[in-house]
Amino acid sequence: MLLLTAIVVCATTLGCIVMVQASGNQKPIQQDQIPPLQTAPVWLNACKKKDPNLDECIRMTFQNMFPYLAKGIPEIGTRPFEPMDIDKVSLTKGQGAITLSGAFTNLIVHGPSNTTALYTKMDLVKNRLDIGLFIPTIKVESKYDLKGNLLLLPLVGVGDAKLYLKNVTTHVQTNIYFPQYMNETVMVASSMKVDFNLAAMRANFDNLFNGNKVLGRTVNTFLNQNALEVVNGLKENIGENLSTIFKQIMNDAFSHMPTKLWLQDD
Repeated sequence: MLLLTAIVVCATTLGCIVMVQASGNQKPIQQDQIPPLQTAPVWLNACKKKDPNLDECIRMTFQNMFPYLAKGIPEIGTRPFEPMDIDKVSLTKGQGAITLSGAFTNLIVHGPSNTTALYTKMDLVKNRLDIGLFIPTIKVESKYDLKGNLLLLPLVGVGDAKLYLKNVTTHVQTNIYFPQYMNETVMVASSMKVDFNLAAMRANFDNLFNGNKVLGRTVNTFLNQNALEVVNGLKENIGENLSTIFKQIMNDAFSHMPTKLWLQDD
């Protein structure tokens, strides 16, 4: 879920180093205190390692989980995320034509629960798992406090932000391994690479330049007219930050799901 929020924030701010804090209304989940599942819940699809259609089976495993993840799965320590509430996403980008520092706060995110798993490819010899995801729309409302430069334009403001992304396709390449956790074999991601594409993006920042409507309109118009071009030029930087967040999300979930329940030997 935080992966999708990071896509929104990083894409809109044109590349960033992201620090995410969970909602202050919720206590932190102590993942190392949650025992692994002992029986397969209804949302967990069982696959066989030797199944010639293993990739499709794994894809369905992810797809079946999404509606339940949206509501939260307490037994593996995941919270509800539709809508997703996040206290703060801090960011900084200090080099190049784009320099930004500041934060988004009080984020409300709609859309992640509509994620579709496009494909998976699991290679148990190379310990590699690739995943394709599609999100039709992502909508975010938040507060923002930003300062920096957007190409030739300065950007300074504190106020409300609205973000809209359409047709987001994400490609995730993951190196995995299978350690023991509380005497059960589980899957853990050791490293990850994320790439993404989006069909369209619109953003609106209120109260830029202390309410100067002319300058604010100029920056918002420039961002919306050039969003895809600028984002495409910063994919590598954005992807590095997304991979850190997505790896944590995957590990929080799958480290509590023994492979005997979903990736069986026979």
